[in-house]
Parts: sequence; structure tokens; C-alpha cells
Amino acid sequence: MTNTAIKNVPVQIDENVPVSELGHGVLARSYISAHKIKDIAIEKYRSGGNGITFQDVIERFPVKKAQAQRSLKHFHARGILFTAEDLISQGIDLVENKSPQQYFPTCIKADIIENLKKRKNVLVDPTEVTSSNAPLSNVLAQQLSQNILDLLTNLPFAPLCIHKLQLQLSVSSTAYDDFKLFFDKNKRNRFIHTERIGKAIHIPNVTYIIYPKGKIMVYIACSDKPFKVETDNDASSLFAFFGRVRDRLLYLLSDVREKIVPDIMEWHLIQCDVNRDIEIGDNCQITLPDIQLKYADRVFRLYLKSLQGKAVYRAEESLKLNQILPEALDNVTRPYKSIENKVDKLSEQLNQFKDSFQKCNCNCNQCQDHSNCNGVVKNLLLPADEERE
Repeated sequence: MTNTAIKNVPVQIDENVPVSELGHGVLARSYISAHKIKDIAIEKYRSGGNGITFQDVIERFPVKKAQAQRSLKHFHARGILFTAEDLISQGIDLVENKSPQQYFPTCIKADIIENLKKRKNVLVDPTEVTSSNAPLSNVLAQQLSQNILDLLTNLPFAPLCIHKLQLQLSVSSTAYDDFKLFFDKNKRNRFIHTERIGKAIHIPNVTYIIYPKGKIMVYIACSDKPFKVETDNDASSLFAFFGRVRDRLLYLLSDVREKIVPDIMEWHLIQCDVNRDIEIGDNCQITLPDIQLKYADRVFRLYLKSLQGKAVYRAEESLKLNQILPEALDNVTRPYKSIENKVDKLSEQLNQFKDSFQKCNCNCNQCQDHSNCNGVVKNLLLPADEERE
């Protein structure tokens, strides 16, 4: 028996000890989760524009080459990763298939295709050709026009959304002197402040511009996450967001008692963009064009957009409103409401005009003197006719 004794030192309960330091008999876990693979693939693509390989897996996890390759193939089969071969099989020749095999994250597939499209403009090969005698260019044009027609047909069924809002308000006159003093002291003609509110992707997504005479402009950038305005619940959510925008402004102006900043219902919506989005496939993302139409001081757009890993074809219109928020949003959700009100009023006037007649006791077609007819009412004449008489 040797004199050297092996001492077992207990692990302190209040200390976090790495697994690798617990002892030689305990091996580090080699389990590869989908979440970790996804994060590694996103990091690899955003840093250099490449996909991950088995070598990246070996560097991050204590596994051998065979297990790393099996893991990548497993996540590829589950749809978490995709390869260049997947795009090529769809007729999208934007990236070459390399060795070793590169895998890209599916969650940002739309962004990847959009970036590849900007680098290399390649026509997509048609998957089906119905007319063997038709030139290839005609077939592509027919497919393109049919895709656009299908998307336009489905647009009315897509939810109506609103984004890129520009709001305006004027603070109480009691704050003018404080504003003027602040701007004179700092020698500025306006003050710009930015905030991030909610889960919007834009950072920051709300911009406040304060002018010396009390005018405040508020710009809300939410193109990647527009607000729905279809139902009453959508409107409630939107006004709840506006309330948070107002709270940040109250804090910015130190308006604790809310005497300076007006109520949100008094804010004006100067302009905004309304949109409907249709989700599209990879081939459509390559072929569909961006279109902009200007007509009668109105701007319409059709363009491709990548939203949170999926590609959509967005139909968008820019609106100039300059109305208080409740009226402006009512006009956005019901653009023909004013016309409907005029039609209803006209129908009401016609009914009143019709009811003002009484049944005539004589034959009006043969009556030469309508002033003697009992069926004629004194208020038949229109104001314009009265002026002519």
C-alpha cells in the first residue's frame, strides 16, 4: 500500500462546476439540438454568406465526422436546413453545390434567396412546358403573367395592414417658452429622439422630431411587422400601441401631469402605407417583378419582401390623409364610406321627394294647367328653378 492517498473533494453546493471538471469518468454531452444548429447556421451565413459543414459541427460539439454528417442530414430531412441542391432542383440556379456539402438555415431562406438574387441574376428554368412549339421567352412570360394574375386574384382575401405611419401633434402653448429656451441654449432648430417600442424589427422603430414652436412629428417604422386593421380587436391593439408611443413622449418631455401632450385622439395621421401580403414560393421570389404605378396623386406598388424568413408579394398604396386618428383609420378601413354616406343621403332625399307627392285626382297628361291640379305640391320646384323664375 502506497503512502499516496487519493482524496475525494466534495463539490460545493453553491458553486456551478462545468461538466468537464467533474471527473475523468464523466464525458461531455454530444447531443446536438436543432436550436443550436439553427443559431450556428444563421451566424455562419451572416458572417460570410456561407452555409455550415460537418467541420463547423465538429468544432462546436465533441463529435466525430460521421456523427456530424448524420446530424446535418437529419436536420436537413426535418426541413431545418436546406442545401444548394434543393434550390437547383426547383430551377433556382443562384448558388453552386460545393464539397463538403453546405447547409443553410431554412428559417431565413427568403432572406438568403433575396441576397443571392442581388448577387447573381439568373432566369429560372420552367418546370412545366405545355406547348413544345412555343419559344422559351413566351413560356416564361406566360408563367409570369399567370403568377401575377393569381396573386392579384387572392389579394382581397389577404388581411389589410398599415405601416410607415407619420403622425403630427402640437403641444400646449404653455410649453412654447420652455421649448424655445431649450433650442436657443443648444443652438438647434429641431430635436430628434428615437425609441424602440414592442417587438418591431426596426431598431429603433419610433422617431420623435420636436420643433421649437411646439410641433412634434412622430414616425413609426413597422414595414416588417405591419399592424392589422381588419377587426375591432386590431384597432384596439393599434391604439394600445399609440398609447405606448404617447407614454414615451410624456417621459421625454417630463410631462408627468399630462398637461402638455394632447390626448391620442387629437393626434393627426398625416400619411401612411396600407398593404396586403400574399405568401409566395421560392420560384415566384425569383421571377416576380417590382411594379410602381402613379395615378391621380396616388401611388400603388407591387414588390417582393422578406418577412421573418418567408417571402411575400406586397400590394401597397401610399395615402395622404391629414386627419385625426379616429377619422383617418376609419377612412383606411372603409375607403368608400364617404361615397356610401352620400348615396344614403341622396336616397333619403329621393324618398322624401317621392313621398311629397300625392295621388293626382285628374289626368295630368291632359291637364294643361298644373297649378289647378290637386296632386302638385308647392315645394316641387328646386332652388335653381326658383331662381330662374
